[in-house]
Amino acid sequence: MERYCANCNKKLPSNKWRYCSHECETAFKAKQYRKRNPFKGKSSGTTGAISELRVSVDLLRKGYDVYRALSPNAPGDLAILIDGNLLLVEVRTTYLYADNNRISKPKKEGENPDIYAYVASDKIVFEPISLRAKQLLDSEGNHQNFPLNHV
Repeated sequence: MERYCANCNKKLPSNKWRYCSHECETAFKAKQYRKRNPFKGKSSGTTGAISELRVSVDLLRKGYDVYRALSPNAPGDLAILIDGNLLLVEVRTTYLYADNNRISKPKKEGENPDIYAYVASDKIVFEPISLRAKQLLDSEGNHQNFPLNHV
């Protein structure tokens, strides 16, 4: 059975391949991402701001004090206060995989947030990273307001 490139429909020399080149693979994956991206047509700055505000509202509803960074170069996008401890939250806009059960979890080298907040079109997933965040969120009362997965 002949196979064709998933991006440009060129005939492939092997049945094991899905793309005819690295460029076609990159282009195909970019198209797939754009299909699932809830902020299609928005700049990356606007997309990030929308995600940060969505996470802020979610945390405020759960009863946390939320602070937003004014500098785009701050070590975190948001901060929350738990029992007198300030935790840094890094917000990442992401997408759901085709099965709608998993999200991508993009991270940048050198980041050290206490918590990642991954924002997809209809889902926010929180992932405590630092030991301090895990301990504070596991302490009595906090874990009930801060589920790791939130829809």
